[in-house]
Amino acid sequence: MSTAPSSVPPARRTSSRRTGNAQLWARGLLALIGGYAVAAAWADGLARMLPGDAADAALVATMASFVVYALAAIWTYAARSTLRAVLGLTTAIALGATPAVLHLLGFA
Repeated sequence: MSTAPSSVPPARRTSSRRTGNAQLWARGLLALIGGYAVAAAWADGLARMLPGDAADAALVATMASFVVYALAAIWTYAARSTLRAVLGLTTAIALGATPAVLHLLGFA
């Protein structure tokens, strides 16, 4: 086995680094924007479902939405792929917005 230095330059890893950085930026923006959308949908839906005065229900729903925002951001980074993160956040938005949609349609 030879220990002499090789004349072949080391391979560059810029393409994999760029891909990794792009995935990180995509998930970061998804956590920021998607998390806000999930939290807003859940705050609206929860405020419509809570009993009592509308102002109190909105206050409690807004406080709960901070927890939902944190969980949505964690989910964005915990998902196996960016596509699964998008699908998970889209499902969470749909579930959170269901009470508001039912209210607009006159069912609730």
